[in-house]
Amino acid sequence: MNIGIIKEIDSMGRIVIPKDYRERLLLDKNVEVILTKDGILIRNPKYELVEKEDNL
Repeated sequence: MNIGIIKEIDSMGRIVIPKDYRERLLLDKNVEVILTKDGILIRNPKYELVEKEDNL
């Protein structure tokens, strides 16, 4: 699925992702932004459970 759109970056450096895109991609309120060699990747954050060390 390739869908293209041209968006303007405002003076604060923000880009608005249209609501229908966010709904189609099931994006949450918080997203992860990753810089790659090919561009920018925007996705829902992936959380990993980390076991807490007991230092007693």
